[in-house]
This record gives sequence, C-alpha cells and structure tokens, in this order.
Amino acid sequence: MGIILGLISLPAFAQLSMGARGLGMGQATTALPGYDWSLFSNPALSANEDIAIGFYGLRNYGFSELTDMSALASMPTKLGVTSVGFHRYGDNIFNETRLRVGYKNEWQMLHFGLAGNYNHISFGGDYGSGGAVGLDVGVAAEIANNLWIGAKTINVNRASYNGIGEDLPRETAIGFSYALNESALFAFDVVKDVSFPVAYRGGVEVKVIENLKGRVGITTGPLTYALGFGYGRSQWDINFAVQKHEVLGFSPGLDFMIYF
Repeated sequence: MGIILGLISLPAFAQLSMGARGLGMGQATTALPGYDWSLFSNPALSANEDIAIGFYGLRNYGFSELTDMSALASMPTKLGVTSVGFHRYGDNIFNETRLRVGYKNEWQMLHFGLAGNYNHISFGGDYGSGGAVGLDVGVAAEIANNLWIGAKTINVNRASYNGIGEDLPRETAIGFSYALNESALFAFDVVKDVSFPVAYRGGVEVKVIENLKGRVGITTGPLTYALGFGYGRSQWDINFAVQKHEVLGFSPGLDFMIYF
C-alpha cells in the first residue's frame, strides 16, 4: 500500500482549485462571479458582499493519505476585497502546504485580482523539501447580461522550489459562465498547463427548490465526472460533491461557509 500511495502522491494530483461547488461543476470556476473559493482559482471574482469564513475537505480516491484540506477568510472593504487561505495535501510520504493572500477590486465593468502564494512540499525520508513563492493574477468582466468571461494565470513569475529542482505549476485558463435567470448556471473553461495538453472543464448548476441546487460537471486531462448539490441560507452555505476519475475512482468533497 505504501508503494502505491507513493506513486499516486505526485504534485500533479494535488488540487489547485478548492470548493465543493466548483468540484461539482467540473472545476469550471474561472468565470464564476462571487465564487467563495475564488482565491484558489480566479482571484478577480472573490465575493465582495460579506465577511466570510470557509472550510473544505476532499478525500482523493478514497485514501485518507491523499486528503486535501483548506480554509479561507475574506473581508470586503472600501479599497477592495482581501482574503487569506490555507491548503494542505498529502501525508508523510509526500505533502504540500500552501498559504495564500489575495486582493480583488473592480473598475467599471472590469474585475481584477492577484494572489501571492507560498508553497512548501516535502518528500518522506531523506528525499528533501523546498519552498517557493508564486504570484497568480486574474481578470473578469460581465460582457452581456449574466454572461461573464474570466481569465487567470498561475505562477506568472515562474517560481521554482528551492533546492529540489521542482517547478511550481504554471497554468493559464479562460472561462465563460452564463446564468439563465435564477434557474440554471452554465460554466466552461479551457485550461493549459505548461506540462500537459489543453484540458476542458464544464459544468451546470440548476435550482431544484428554494435554496437547494444540483450540479454536474466533466473535465478532460484527466477525464473525470462530477455531481453534487448545495444548500444555503443568508448566513451559511454547505456544498457536497463527488468526482469520479476514469481510473482511480471516487473523490468526495465537502465545504461549509459562514457569512457575517
């Protein structure tokens, strides 16, 4: 089992985007306005209405050793939205820790944001560890009524981990979302990591009954399918999703948000 987990526990398998709502929509979060976990996807679309605190967990492929855990807090001010986040993935064989600080503002119809990101990875035994500081940027705009376009770039400064010869992930994405009144929301992303072919992500969110929403999504590279649901009130929101990898199986995720 330890050998299998060691093979699976590669940096590429750690989730970059967080949140069960986004997971249920195939991780197509680049153009989702007001997405609670935008600090980990497109910082230009951080929610700017309430002070918020959130927690998220994802058990990759059913292994407790491959769990993503994260938390965030955001605060809107007159000068923009500031947010901080934490993410931890893995176990003693391989683990990754991220600390993020973000800022978002808007000018007329243009939303823009950036996130500073300190990453630390550690390999078990004497295989070493290292840290790196990356910068992510994002922009977004509502180009027509309920039609949004967004773009982001991860690690624009091309940072690498000190001492171990590993690069931080470098990824660029462009996305669209369209809300059909309050009954449905459609999202689609095109994503390019410098180390992998172009990938596509898409998802749909539909209103089932008041305050209850259902979601489905799909990604390529690797091929995954997802479904989930969310229920929320004015002061809290809870979301659950399950992602199915074409080979490795199911990954359940849950998040909980509190608004002040």
